[in-house]
Amino acid sequence: MKTKRLILLILIILFAGFIRVFKISTLPPALYYDEVDAGYQAMVFNQNQTDYYGNKFPVHFHSFGDYRTSLHIYSISLLQQFTKNQDLSVRLPSAIYGVLSVLVLYLITKSLIPSFLLALSPWAIHYSRIGFEVSGMTLCLLLGILFWKQFINSKKNIFIYLSALFFCLSPYFYSTAKLIILIIAVLIAVIWRKEILKLGLKSLILPVLFAVLLLVPMARDTLGGKAGYRFSYIGIFTLPHREQVVDTLRYQDASIDHPDEIGVSTSLISKIVHNKYQLIAQRFISNYVNSFSSDFLFLKGDNNTRHGFGNHGLLYLIDVVFVFIGLSIFFFKDKKNKLSSFFFCLLIFSPIPYALTRDSDFPHATRLILMLPSIIYFSYLGIAYLRTKYRFFIFLLIPIYGIFFLNFWHYYNYHYPNESARVWNMGMEEAVITTSNYPDSPLVYSDDYLSFVSFFLYYHPYKLNQNDSLQNHLSQLSNDSFSGQQIDQKYYFGHVNWTNLSHFPQNTVYVIPASEYKINSFPNFRIIKKINKIYETQEEIYIIQHNEN
Repeated sequence: MKTKRLILLILIILFAGFIRVFKISTLPPALYYDEVDAGYQAMVFNQNQTDYYGNKFPVHFHSFGDYRTSLHIYSISLLQQFTKNQDLSVRLPSAIYGVLSVLVLYLITKSLIPSFLLALSPWAIHYSRIGFEVSGMTLCLLLGILFWKQFINSKKNIFIYLSALFFCLSPYFYSTAKLIILIIAVLIAVIWRKEILKLGLKSLILPVLFAVLLLVPMARDTLGGKAGYRFSYIGIFTLPHREQVVDTLRYQDASIDHPDEIGVSTSLISKIVHNKYQLIAQRFISNYVNSFSSDFLFLKGDNNTRHGFGNHGLLYLIDVVFVFIGLSIFFFKDKKNKLSSFFFCLLIFSPIPYALTRDSDFPHATRLILMLPSIIYFSYLGIAYLRTKYRFFIFLLIPIYGIFFLNFWHYYNYHYPNESARVWNMGMEEAVITTSNYPDSPLVYSDDYLSFVSFFLYYHPYKLNQNDSLQNHLSQLSNDSFSGQQIDQKYYFGHVNWTNLSHFPQNTVYVIPASEYKINSFPNFRIIKKINKIYETQEEIYIIQHNEN
């Protein structure tokens, strides 16, 4: 590598690292409860080598009502060995994976341009700053592509094993990859079929067996129901009320064809047009097409401001131009380039996992993030073409993207926290830490705003002994004063009946959102602390206790 190129690559990586680590614990403004849950799982694992339900070295960590993929949690547990900053340990793994992805994309393409684009991408920046699993998954898939390319070029067996390793590790980070790696396996077999046939099938048997062995624990959990639990209720194959919807549509057809008649049988055409398979296909197509919408990609991002921005696209507007040019180059000049063909097919197939879900009416940035490497790649092709056509163009690239980046970075630092503070559960960490100063008092956390359970477990923190399970301590409770969950008959999470607190002793500390505090009368209570708003959308939280008199 030439010295100049090496210096530029180092600068890009340093810039990517700074943008991903700067104020990472407070931007986004607080840890969301899924992040907190992962942090607590990691803490328990470090203490007991189990999840908080007592499962040893789990492939999927058993969380409240769900099973979570493991490698991200294991990454957090490793970081917790080196830092006592709880928020940093949850988010820093994503930043590390995000920076490494910038480097790996350079190694795949042998060009600084895609690394530069990924370093500046709002989509990549955001998911590298939050404790979600997708950054690790993306890195593993990029490493799988890199080592496959190395194997094809060098024919050294070590690279095919490394490729298989990282492809197979990706679903251990995030479940979307379970389907994607099957698609990738087919794409590789089709696109590089000539090279594979020249190698001979015998030379592939051991790498395939290696990959199968790596996936056996994942497959066992999936077939056993653990890993597939969440998909069982968010998949389009379990659309709610589909039979009633079909019956209503068929009834409308019959009412038009046979007005004022009863007992009319459903026509053949009505059965063909209106059935559960048609509803499933309609939802799949709608989800798939919406994945490519301009609002989602370039204008507004994900409607859920925790996943996106609401007022800024996941990509820059200028990317539209470069992606269009890059795709045109691919179709008219570059179709024989196998790497380009692979990224094009990945772009086409990557929305399928999201398209198979029904729990979101809008494109889901987390589940669709595997579109990003392909979008970056075709932006790079477009820029590379303009660079060869107009030699001066490369000197305009940094100021063009600099303007777009500064606009995004300003929005992300100043406006996004104010717009998203509520969905990032701002204030709950501070409330729990405050209540930890009252070890001799029962603690009651109202869930009128959001359940405090995960925040209490992580920030209090609540420690489990060896061979213990949270299930042995957490139980349901319902009486005249309270309904919800309790831990050790001392910590309560649920709905409080403020007209009858007879089941709680006088020294009980209550944590309630401002919206609940203001509609009830508390003349006999004193305010221990009020968690004031920092951002407009944030919920204020009151910590109160009976007056001593």
